[in-house]
Amino acid sequence: MSKLTSKQQKFVEEYLIDLNATAAAGRAGYKDANIGRQLITKNNVAAAIEKAVSERSKKLNLSADNVLQSIIDIRTRAMQAGKLNEALKANELLGRHLKMFTDKIEVAGVIDCTKIMGAAARAGIK
Repeated sequence: MSKLTSKQQKFVEEYLIDLNATAAAGRAGYKDANIGRQLITKNNVAAAIEKAVSERSKKLNLSADNVLQSIIDIRTRAMQAGKLNEALKANELLGRHLKMFTDKIEVAGVIDCTKIMGAAARAGIK
């Protein structure tokens, strides 16, 4: 892994604040803030971000299990207090974790595959 430039290191530190690559690039001093999207895909920068997140999680004793348990505790207390909006939000987060709510798009209609089949045949695909 290649070493980070001082500007890339600043970007990593700023990215950890809000996980917003564009904003982090601007705060790190890049003239074109849109470069943030490119920076997070560079191997050395992505590895530095992953390492920093891991170190922070260890420091805070933070894990997925801790977060899920906290949401469950909040849901229980909210239900007991009759705060249904808070309980519903906790349930939503838990449901999303379990991938219970997936967006599906139904497509109806007729598709003319002659162009696709012709291109496949020209490419030698059977």
